[in-house]
Amino acid sequence: MLGEFMFGIIGGSGIYRISEGEPMHVETPYGWVKVCFGKMGGKQVAFMPRHGEEHIVPPHAINHRANIYAMKEVGVNKLVGVNACGIISKFKPGEIITVEDFIAFHMGPVTFYDTFKHGVMHTDMSEPYSKQLNSELIKAGRKARVKIKRGGIIASSYGPRFETPAEIRAFGKMGANLINMTSAPEAILARELDMDYASIAIGTNYAAGLTKKHLSHEEVVGAMRRNEKKVFKVLGALPGSIK
Repeated sequence: MLGEFMFGIIGGSGIYRISEGEPMHVETPYGWVKVCFGKMGGKQVAFMPRHGEEHIVPPHAINHRANIYAMKEVGVNKLVGVNACGIISKFKPGEIITVEDFIAFHMGPVTFYDTFKHGVMHTDMSEPYSKQLNSELIKAGRKARVKIKRGGIIASSYGPRFETPAEIRAFGKMGANLINMTSAPEAILARELDMDYASIAIGTNYAAGLTKKHLSHEEVVGAMRRNEKKVFKVLGALPGSIK
């Protein structure tokens, strides 16, 4: 443990910096990552952009294990991911949402437990997103006067391609109302390390097949930039809301 940074943030598309802070290269068993330390809400926080500062790391190539391990290593036990999400149902573009659950059984292995030589490990995922941290996000939204919706259920895809209309229909029938490429792996790994994890999901666009528009990264980043100030307000109010 390198410090006492109780609160950490992983930024998504369009969220590459949160404050001017001191960067540190953190070595992990899965590779090194850069963590930046700064102030938000009068408290120190640890931050990293999951796609890199220049958005050069595509979703399928993100080293989630190194990212989450590094956050734990520097002392983070409450972690928030900022996630751009396509909308399947229930929500509208521009809305900010807390996430309750995910659907990701179709994904490949995402785990720190590549072997059971030190004992069998099957992590309980009854609460993949921390209810307590979600409540604190809602409180922070009220403080910041930013409306936050509840009830996000994220379907997880590999990327970097967008999903097909048939995939979106299938996920919707399974109960998902959002689609994203990065939230579920972070939630899984954070749970394995006994960290509280929550997601600030930003509805950026309607998913494939729900409108006649073709999807584009520019549309996603544009929506994130339009909501950047609201997200920063919530994040700024969050450290003071955390118990």
